Amino acid sequence: MAAGLFFCVRAPYTLVTMEVEVTVMDARYADYASRLKDAISAAARHMGITAAYAEAYIVGNAFMEKNVLAYPAADGFPRPDLGAARDLGELYINPGYIAAHGEDFSFMAVHAFLHLLGYDHRGKHDTVKMEAKEQEILAAIFPTTNE
Repeated sequence: MAAGLFFCVRAPYTLVTMEVEVTVMDARYADYASRLKDAISAAARHMGITAAYAEAYIVGNAFMEKNVLAYPAADGFPRPDLGAARDLGELYINPGYIAAHGEDFSFMAVHAFLHLLGYDHRGKHDTVKMEAKEQEILAAIFPTTNE
């Protein structure tokens, strides 16, 4: 068999579902990666969001001493690598901070995801709207049983 150069050409990237790319920046929290991806993907499914992409970073206090930060993608920012998929932006989540402050990781993941979609809590009306959406999503994706 002759030696040669091998390469692969792939079709343009097409998303039909929500894709979450998770990067763990603090190895102590690597076990949170699948939980984060699952929570965001479930929230997107509940909201009917398809053909979308978000980047998520799991960090520690050395990076930020907050629970979450979210940076929605700028409208019209070119992302030819995503094809027709909508770039939602990027979020940062700190499991250590969340645990130390008695917050729920899944709740904060959904909270950060909603920020990518434009929800905020700057005024009372916005806060009420965001909290209602958080509760709706959490009840749908993490139903409780009355046994």
